Amino acid sequence: MPGISLGPWAAKVFKDSGRDFVLVLEQRTYLTLLFPFAPLAQFRVHLSGALANALVDLGIPLAIARAECAAIEFEPLARLEDACLRERLDDVEFTCGIEFSYHTDVRIIQRNLNDIPHPGRDPCTPVDGVRRLFDCRRIGPAFVTQ
Repeated sequence: MPGISLGPWAAKVFKDSGRDFVLVLEQRTYLTLLFPFAPLAQFRVHLSGALANALVDLGIPLAIARAECAAIEFEPLARLEDACLRERLDDVEFTCGIEFSYHTDVRIIQRNLNDIPHPGRDPCTPVDGVRRLFDCRRIGPAFVTQ
């Protein structure tokens, strides 16, 4: 979609403490989203909400965040064939399990997952990747887009 920077996305469903969760990774930045899986009919709503939380937490301007979230409605769903992304999702799931032993708030866990470095990537954290993608610089308590 014109004007949309995020995507494609890779996702997997996993279980923690008897609950199903969806773990989502953006291919370029490795921006990581986490949300409850059920109910299935609300999948895209939950995905969009998790994306909105992540972008707001990163200080991305609201107009950009809204456009990126709206685009989620039109993202195609297909089987993940990329072995590297599947492996990375497994690694992030492992870290997510550790986070669940310390936190119950999914938004806090999602925020923490986006601070974890991914070896061999530049930038190595999803936080820095998203900021670079949207060319955001931290100035005081807020961010500005260049």
